[in-house]
Amino acid sequence: MGMWAYEPWDNDEAADWYGDLMDQTRLREAWLEGINQDPGDSPGVVRAAGALFVMLGRVYVWPITTFDEDLERAIAALSRVAECDEYKESPELIELVTKEIEELKSRRKNNSDNASPSIPASAKPWWKFW
Repeated sequence: MGMWAYEPWDNDEAADWYGDLMDQTRLREAWLEGINQDPGDSPGVVRAAGALFVMLGRVYVWPITTFDEDLERAIAALSRVAECDEYKESPELIELVTKEIEELKSRRKNNSDNASPSIPASAKPWWKFW
């Protein structure tokens, strides 16, 4: 088994398993249906789809051929959710969605132009998203 880091997905076995899982379940296709909904009509669905990408949107887990595109799609969709009237009424919701967006932005390939995450990735357990 080739292991290149210590996260649960950073080895050949796991990467192959995630690839098979994505192919067999068509999870990405279902995710696209949610993330592409109109956040003005269904902000909860769009945010739920964004949260799924926060959890699974990682290299070696998410389909690599669409990872960068889907990362940007999730960031844009969550940004639109934050602009919804329903969410603007709640500073707590805006704060949470902003943290989700920041987490996703930290996963961009060239992250030097972005604000650094509040907690360095190396100091944060992989399952801590917020």
